[in-house]
Amino acid sequence: MSSTPPPLPVRGRWTHIQVASHLHSLKIMFYVLGAVELLIAPLLLLVAVAGYISEGKSTDPDAAPLLLLVLLGVGAVVYAALGTLSIIAARRLAARRQHRLCMIAAGLACLAGALGIALGAYALWALLRPEVQASFLPPESTVIA
Repeated sequence: MSSTPPPLPVRGRWTHIQVASHLHSLKIMFYVLGAVELLIAPLLLLVAVAGYISEGKSTDPDAAPLLLLVLLGVGAVVYAALGTLSIIAARRLAARRQHRLCMIAAGLACLAGALGIALGAYALWALLRPEVQASFLPPESTVIA
C-alpha cells in the first residue's frame, strides 16, 4: 500500500495560481497608475490656462504665454492618453486578452516617472514569462511543444 506523492512543480515555472496572482496585482497597479495620470491631465490644463492668463498681459519681451499653453496642453493630452491606455490595459489583463496591448502599455508606463518605470519593468518581466503568455491564448488553441 505505497502511494507515490504528487510530482513537485518544475523549478522556475509558475503555477496557474501564481500567474493569476501576478496578473491580478498588475491589474490593480495599472488601474492606480491610470487614475493618477488621468488626475494629472486636468491639473496640467489648469496650470496652462492660469499661466497663459497671468503671462498674457506681461510687458516682458521674454514672456511666451502661448508656448507655455501649448507645451502644458500637449503634456495634458499625453497624460490623458497614457492614463486611458493604462486603464484599458488593466481591463485586458483581467480578461487575459490582447497580450500585445498589455506589453505596449507596460512599455509606455515607463514614461510616467519612477512609479511608472517600476510598474513597467515588473509588467514586462511578468508578461514575458511563457506561462503568462500561454494564459492569454484562447482556450480552443493548442500549443505544440
